[in-house]
Amino acid sequence: MSSRHDLETSADFPERNGSTLLGESLRQRYLDVRGMTETLARPLNAEDCQIQSMPDASPVKWHLAHTTWFFETFVLTPHLPGYQTFHPSFNYLFNSYYNAVGPRVPRPRRGLMTRPDLDEVYAYRAAVDYAMTTWLESVEDRLEDSLAFVIELGLNHEQQHQELILTDIKHAFAQNPLRPIYRPREFSTDIDVPVSTMEWREYSGGLHSIGSEGSGFAFDNEGPRHRVYLRDFLLASRWVSVGEYRQFMEEKGYARPELW
Repeated sequence: MSSRHDLETSADFPERNGSTLLGESLRQRYLDVRGMTETLARPLNAEDCQIQSMPDASPVKWHLAHTTWFFETFVLTPHLPGYQTFHPSFNYLFNSYYNAVGPRVPRPRRGLMTRPDLDEVYAYRAAVDYAMTTWLESVEDRLEDSLAFVIELGLNHEQQHQELILTDIKHAFAQNPLRPIYRPREFSTDIDVPVSTMEWREYSGGLHSIGSEGSGFAFDNEGPRHRVYLRDFLLASRWVSVGEYRQFMEEKGYARPELW
């Protein structure tokens, strides 16, 4: 979810900057991000997309609709003359935390919405995508910076929901006694992949600058850039492997206070 829960007007956003918006077609980026969402949902059937395994998760069907609702609500409805919303109830069904937009279904109850069905949600995505791409094709070269930023925000917001689609469906599958898998492995598990020796590298503490430097997209909670004090610290020379993480869990690393 976006860190901005009360998006009211495009005037709230800073001017666009960096290569993300100026160095490529916003229309093509829209197509790429929206296509990736549906690619992630492709291995799932309608029942998979309906389930909500806990209050902090959401059904994949809801993710598909909510990310579409963002573009309809904040781009098409206020900026495309004559645009007609896909369904009058979707603003209530697929809002999340945008208080200024109106009420919404409580998150723990999202899995109870068997209607609209998955086919209608995909039809909703297709209708909004057609309107967005057709409109962008004609206006992209003269979009105001604030409006371009809203679209870029929506794309980054959708990429966050792509992560949620995976984490939520994996949690749901973990509750199933049949132990379903999201997608078959594309490589053999019999092959030992060499892992380089892990080394610990020292970093000096003191005052360090963190936060967005103002180039490219950043959420509002990633700025302004500021300085923080850090103690001396160590970082590993590489990422942790799956095997190392499994060993950590088997040794109950989360329950060992000396590690935290």
